[in-house]
Amino acid sequence: MGGPLSEEELTLYDPALLLSLDFFRSPAKFNPRISAAVPGESWLKVRPLQSGDFHRGFLQILSQLTKVGDVSLTQFLNRFAQMRASGDYYVTVIVDTRYDKIIGSATLVLERKFIHGCATRGRLEDVVVDDTYRGKQLGKL
Repeated sequence: MGGPLSEEELTLYDPALLLSLDFFRSPAKFNPRISAAVPGESWLKVRPLQSGDFHRGFLQILSQLTKVGDVSLTQFLNRFAQMRASGDYYVTVIVDTRYDKIIGSATLVLERKFIHGCATRGRLEDVVVDDTYRGKQLGKL
Protein backbone atom coordinates (compact mmCIF):
# COMPACT_ATOMS: atom_id res chain seq x y z
CA MET A 1 0.00 0.00 0.00
CA GLY A 2 2.81 2.42 0.85
CA GLY A 3 4.60 4.36 -1.85
CA PRO A 4 7.94 6.12 -1.99
CA LEU A 5 8.02 9.01 0.46
CA SER A 6 10.44 11.79 1.13
CA GLU A 7 12.53 11.71 4.29
CA GLU A 8 10.99 15.04 5.26
CA GLU A 9 7.49 13.78 5.93
CA LEU A 10 5.53 16.21 8.09
CA THR A 11 3.24 15.35 10.99
CA LEU A 12 -0.01 17.21 11.57
CA TYR A 13 0.92 17.82 15.22
CA ASP A 14 3.71 16.98 17.65
CA PRO A 15 3.77 13.18 18.25
CA ALA A 16 4.97 13.73 21.83
CA LEU A 17 1.46 14.94 22.65
CA LEU A 18 0.07 11.42 22.19
CA LEU A 19 2.66 9.87 24.46
CA SER A 20 1.86 12.37 27.21
CA LEU A 21 -1.82 11.35 27.39
CA ASP A 22 -2.93 9.42 30.46
CA PHE A 23 -5.38 6.88 29.05
CA PHE A 24 -6.05 5.40 32.47
CA ARG A 25 -7.87 8.57 33.59
CA SER A 26 -10.28 8.19 30.67
CA PRO A 27 -13.89 7.17 31.34
CA ALA A 28 -13.41 4.53 28.61
CA LYS A 29 -12.50 1.19 30.11
CA PHE A 30 -9.70 -0.72 28.39
CA ASN A 31 -9.55 -4.47 28.98
CA PRO A 32 -6.77 -5.35 28.51
CA ARG A 33 -5.14 -2.00 29.16
CA ILE A 34 -3.96 -0.23 26.01
CA SER A 35 -2.70 3.25 25.20
CA ALA A 36 -1.26 5.23 22.30
CA ALA A 37 2.21 4.05 23.33
CA VAL A 38 1.09 0.41 23.74
CA PRO A 39 -1.93 -0.16 21.44
CA GLY A 40 -2.17 -3.89 22.11
CA GLU A 41 -0.15 -5.43 19.27
CA SER A 42 3.54 -4.84 18.61
CA TRP A 43 2.78 -4.15 14.93
CA LEU A 44 0.28 -1.35 15.63
CA LYS A 45 1.38 2.25 15.88
CA VAL A 46 -0.73 5.24 16.94
CA ARG A 47 0.54 8.55 15.60
CA PRO A 48 -0.47 11.88 14.08
CA LEU A 49 -1.51 12.02 10.44
CA GLN A 50 1.53 12.49 8.19
CA SER A 51 1.90 14.14 4.81
CA GLY A 52 2.66 10.76 3.20
CA ASP A 53 -0.49 9.08 4.50
CA PHE A 54 -2.27 9.65 1.20
CA HIS A 55 -0.22 6.67 -0.02
CA ARG A 56 -0.93 4.60 3.11
CA GLY A 57 -4.69 4.42 2.54
CA PHE A 58 -5.90 7.31 4.70
CA LEU A 59 -8.73 8.21 2.31
CA GLN A 60 -9.64 4.54 1.88
CA ILE A 61 -10.14 4.11 5.62
CA LEU A 62 -12.34 7.23 5.68
CA SER A 63 -14.41 5.72 2.87
CA GLN A 64 -15.49 2.98 5.31
CA LEU A 65 -17.17 5.80 7.26
CA THR A 66 -18.64 8.04 4.54
CA LYS A 67 -18.30 9.13 0.94
CA VAL A 68 -14.91 10.77 0.44
CA GLY A 69 -15.06 11.74 -3.22
CA ASP A 70 -12.17 12.06 -5.63
CA VAL A 71 -9.33 13.73 -3.73
CA SER A 72 -6.03 14.16 -5.54
CA LEU A 73 -2.63 14.08 -3.87
CA THR A 74 -2.36 17.84 -4.42
CA GLN A 75 -5.73 18.43 -2.72
CA PHE A 76 -4.72 16.18 0.15
CA LEU A 77 -1.43 18.01 0.67
CA ASN A 78 -3.08 21.44 0.45
CA ARG A 79 -5.71 20.49 3.06
CA PHE A 80 -3.02 18.91 5.24
CA ALA A 81 -1.00 22.17 5.12
CA GLN A 82 -4.08 24.24 6.00
CA MET A 83 -4.98 22.01 8.93
CA ARG A 84 -1.39 21.94 10.18
CA ALA A 85 -1.07 25.74 9.97
CA SER A 86 -4.30 26.30 11.92
CA GLY A 87 -3.15 24.19 14.89
CA ASP A 88 -6.78 23.25 15.59
CA TYR A 89 -6.84 19.80 13.99
CA TYR A 90 -5.53 16.62 15.58
CA VAL A 91 -6.02 13.76 13.14
CA THR A 92 -4.68 10.61 14.73
CA VAL A 93 -4.19 7.38 12.81
CA ILE A 94 -3.45 3.77 13.64
CA VAL A 95 -0.98 2.05 11.33
CA ASP A 96 -0.44 -1.65 10.77
CA THR A 97 3.34 -1.43 10.46
CA ARG A 98 3.56 -4.88 8.85
CA TYR A 99 1.95 -3.43 5.74
CA ASP A 100 2.55 0.32 6.27
CA LYS A 101 -1.22 0.72 6.03
CA ILE A 102 -3.59 2.99 7.95
CA ILE A 103 -6.24 0.89 9.66
CA GLY A 104 -7.91 3.51 11.86
CA SER A 105 -8.40 7.23 12.27
CA ALA A 106 -10.06 9.85 14.45
CA THR A 107 -10.14 13.64 14.31
CA LEU A 108 -10.20 16.06 17.24
CA VAL A 109 -11.20 19.56 16.13
CA LEU A 110 -10.71 22.49 18.50
CA GLU A 111 -13.40 25.12 18.48
CA ARG A 112 -12.44 28.49 19.90
CA LYS A 113 -15.50 30.17 21.41
CA PHE A 114 -16.53 33.49 22.84
CA ILE A 115 -18.96 31.89 25.28
CA HIS A 116 -17.88 30.34 28.57
CA GLY A 117 -15.14 32.95 29.00
CA CYS A 118 -13.57 32.44 25.57
CA ALA A 119 -13.31 28.70 26.16
CA THR A 120 -11.94 26.12 23.78
CA ARG A 121 -14.00 23.00 23.15
CA GLY A 122 -13.08 19.86 21.30
CA ARG A 123 -15.20 17.75 19.00
CA LEU A 124 -14.28 14.19 18.17
CA GLU A 125 -15.20 13.34 14.59
CA ASP A 126 -14.59 10.81 11.83
CA VAL A 127 -13.77 7.86 14.09
CA VAL A 128 -13.27 4.74 11.99
CA VAL A 129 -11.43 1.42 12.27
CA ASP A 130 -10.97 -0.88 9.29
CA ASP A 131 -13.64 -3.57 9.44
CA THR A 132 -11.04 -6.36 9.54
CA TYR A 133 -9.41 -4.86 12.68
CA ARG A 134 -12.53 -4.16 14.74
CA GLY A 135 -13.01 -5.67 18.19
CA LYS A 136 -9.53 -4.72 19.47
CA GLN A 137 -10.65 -1.54 21.36
CA LEU A 138 -8.86 0.61 18.78
CA GLY A 139 -11.79 2.99 18.35
CA LYS A 140 -11.49 3.88 22.05
CA LEU A 141 -7.92 5.10 21.54
